[in-house]
Amino acid sequence: MRRRKPSPLIPIVMIGAAILLLIGLFHLFTPSSPKKAVQLFYTAEQTGNFGGAWDLFHPLMQDRFTKNAYVTERSHIYMSHYGVTTFSFEILKEKKVRRWRMAKGAPVFNEARLIKVRQTFKSKFGTFDVLQDVYAVKEKGDWKIVWQYE
Repeated sequence: MRRRKPSPLIPIVMIGAAILLLIGLFHLFTPSSPKKAVQLFYTAEQTGNFGGAWDLFHPLMQDRFTKNAYVTERSHIYMSHYGVTTFSFEILKEKKVRRWRMAKGAPVFNEARLIKVRQTFKSKFGTFDVLQDVYAVKEKGDWKIVWQYE
């Protein structure tokens, strides 16, 4: 019997599919919109991944907290003070803001997005909500998280 040569297209198609899959996964975990950045940030915190949340901060925020300090303090607040292991959150609304800065003397962002977030905690002290204004700004093409300090 005569043996057929395998088609040279099969490895090319498989490599192409793998590349497309990797690109898709990259986009899944990269903030492509302000709401997506906020969603990723709070989802990371919700699962206890405070280091992953810190990675979504703008460099100005990362200058305010070292990664280790943020992870330690944020987890301590949730678990020790509030007595919770997780929370739910809701993104309420988004608004475009022009010429915004995170604190006096900080650089001005020509464009930012103000996103209101409600976190709901069920703790040993009962159920309570925390409302926070979260800002998203572009940094090297990606949306990053910033808080206001004025």
